[in-house]
Amino acid sequence: DLAALAASEPKGDGSDQPTLLAPWTGDADGHAWGMVIDTMACIGCNACVIACQSENNVPVVGPEEVARGRMMHWLRVDLYDSGKPGRIEAGFQPVPCMHCEHAPCEPVCPVAASVHDGEGLNLQVYNRCVGTRFCEANCPYKVRRFNFFGYADGQEYASLGAEPVRAQRNPNVTLRARGVMEKCTYCVQRIATERQAAERDGRPMGEVSTACQSACPTRAIRFGDLNATDSPVAAQRADPRHYALMAELNTRPRTTYLADLRNPVREDRT
Repeated sequence: DLAALAASEPKGDGSDQPTLLAPWTGDADGHAWGMVIDTMACIGCNACVIACQSENNVPVVGPEEVARGRMMHWLRVDLYDSGKPGRIEAGFQPVPCMHCEHAPCEPVCPVAASVHDGEGLNLQVYNRCVGTRFCEANCPYKVRRFNFFGYADGQEYASLGAEPVRAQRNPNVTLRARGVMEKCTYCVQRIATERQAAERDGRPMGEVSTACQSACPTRAIRFGDLNATDSPVAAQRADPRHYALMAELNTRPRTTYLADLRNPVREDRT
């Protein structure tokens, strides 16, 4: 039950622990992008995964490559099940990049390809990356992906380089080459588009919707500016159900969750 779960979970957020990671020091008056995922609303449909792949030109590598540990999707949906046969309960948790403020992937990169921008986004500079994969090994959430082949050029899968496939790619997203690491960017191209539109119109930036948020049929994913106190994502962060994944590591993730609370019927009441 909830009381037993609370007693077994690690306490605190790890902020009292020493760290060698360089903290993000952005402008407190600017934008601070973040995401909150409501696990109670998530139904595990994987629409967010497909939308992310379509928006960000993520190659579909097939079951053979996934079995070899060469998956490429930036967003995965973890399944948790409990109970007994005949009474199984399933829970789902979408896991994109956490965009940690104390990002473990950044200090281990020898060429500074994994960096933070001024708005708190943990970004990957593709033309700096030399493919050491140190960042992948140091990520506790295992959400970074490595291009083992030149998927965008049809090097391994000729169909991925065919004209119909190239025609449906998003021109606002860079194609990644072989030997380059990639990951969720919070749809930075959509943030840039809204910023340019706001500057052109002489107005403040409005709401930005990531591809996964736009595709979610249950509105389980919320994205927005954490510094805007009236934003839905800021309100959800004040919810008592709010928590961060593996917060005890003191990574200070920008992607956080709302807990899935249930009231199961006990066997002695049936």
